[in-house]
Amino acid sequence: MSSSFFIALQEASVKYPTGSGAHTALANVTLLIEPGEWVTVAGPNGSGKSTLAGVLLGTCRLTAGRMVRKEHMDIRGVLQHPESQHIGDTPAEEFAFALNDRHLSKEELRQIQKQALLRVGLELSPETPLNSLSGGQKQLVNIAAALATAPDMLVLDEPTAMLDPAARELVLRVVRQAHLQGTTVVWITHRLEEAVYASRIVAFREGGVAFDGAPETFFYGDPATASGSETPCERIGLDPPFVVQTALHLKKKGHGLTARPLSFDDLAKAVSRLCL
Repeated sequence: MSSSFFIALQEASVKYPTGSGAHTALANVTLLIEPGEWVTVAGPNGSGKSTLAGVLLGTCRLTAGRMVRKEHMDIRGVLQHPESQHIGDTPAEEFAFALNDRHLSKEELRQIQKQALLRVGLELSPETPLNSLSGGQKQLVNIAAALATAPDMLVLDEPTAMLDPAARELVLRVVRQAHLQGTTVVWITHRLEEAVYASRIVAFREGGVAFDGAPETFFYGDPATASGSETPCERIGLDPPFVVQTALHLKKKGHGLTARPLSFDDLAKAVSRLCL
C-alpha cells in the first residue's frame, strides 16, 4: 500500500437489514485514494455510490473490512440532499460551524462568508434564512461552506443534481479551482459529462467496483482491444456523454478520428484536424 494515501478501503462491505434479510450496499470494495487525485465515481442507481460517500465521510459504518485514513486530514462533504447536512438556520451559521476551529474574528468570518457565497454565484446576505432558499440555492450554500475550509479532501455526492446548467458549470469550475490548489476530489455523479476533469474513474455495479482506471479507457475501451467491442462504460449499462458518443460515431463511420476526446474543446480540435 502506498504511504501517501489519504483513504484506503480494504475488502469493505456495508449491509443494511431489510424485512427479508439484508441488502448489500457495498461488497468487498478495495479502493485507494491518493493526494491530488480527482476521482469520479459513477454507476447505475443503487450501485453503491452514495453508500461509498457515507463511508468516506464517516457517517456510514462498515459491516466488514476496514477503512484507513491519514491522520489529521481535513475531509469535507456535500451530500445529494442539501437539508440533510444543515446545522444552522442561516448561511452565516453554516459557515460559523464549518470554520469554528479557525479562531477567526467576526470581521474575518464575515469576509469569508461573503466571498465564498459569491464564489458559487450567490448574491445574498449570510443572514438569509435557509428555509427561504430553493433546493439549488441550499446546495450552493453547502458547497460554498465546504470550499471555504480549503479541505484536504472533498467528497461530493451528486452535488449538481438540483442545479440548472449554468450553476452546474459554475460548481464544476470552482471545484476545479480548489483541485488545482491541492484539494483531493471525490466526485460522485450520474452525469458522465462531469467526468471531464477526472484523473480516474471508479465505476460501481451491484455494490462492487466494476472499473477503476483512466477516463479515456472507461469511455473508449482499451486501445489494444479489437475495434467495435463494448467499452467498460457500455458494459456497466451507462450511456457515455455526448462528446464521447459523437467521437465513437465518427470512428465507426471511418472518419479517421484517432483522438479520444472528453470535452467539447477536445472534440472540436480533433474534428478540425480531420478537415486539414
